[in-house]
Amino acid sequence: MLVLAVFILLIGVRGEFTNYLEAKYSDLSFGVGFVKIDPIYGKFHANVTCLNDEIVFPISKSFKTKDIHEDYPQYKSQIQYNSKIKGIFVGSDIESYIKSITGGGKMPFENGGVYTQINIYLIDNTEHYMPIVKKVLNVLKDNNISAEKIIITYEKDRHVYEMLLTSDDYSMNEMEIEAKVETRK
Repeated sequence: MLVLAVFILLIGVRGEFTNYLEAKYSDLSFGVGFVKIDPIYGKFHANVTCLNDEIVFPISKSFKTKDIHEDYPQYKSQIQYNSKIKGIFVGSDIESYIKSITGGGKMPFENGGVYTQINIYLIDNTEHYMPIVKKVLNVLKDNNISAEKIIITYEKDRHVYEMLLTSDDYSMNEMEIEAKVETRK
């Protein structure tokens, strides 16, 4: 009997999530996953997929306030920023030197290439990093990508190195870039 009551409660919360999303984003369709209970944080939560663009994001409802919180615009924006920044390196001569790259900016996504921060992790133990870093900056510059912070990280000889750059540094030469390298570990 208790299991049935909990199941009915969760189905009801799922219906609330669906109604909330339909009201807020009337031009979009969503698939709400199975609702779970989080007793530690006092909330119901589920994953949602926007059926129009395949963006997956969380939705939750507090036990106490009954407020529903979802992050669809943030997740969509983040995916768009990451997709654009990753796409400019596809097919480049330095693509094989990049372990991962992420970026984010103001919401909603601005197609003009204005980023708050770009994080680039280069593959480990490459012989000469500065020519690669210079090429990374050139690719960003050639694609009109502007960033408040560009953090480039790499590991060599069991040490982690990082440099903090901006789009103002695109014209720096390799020696100037190397002066910005800091040891992190």
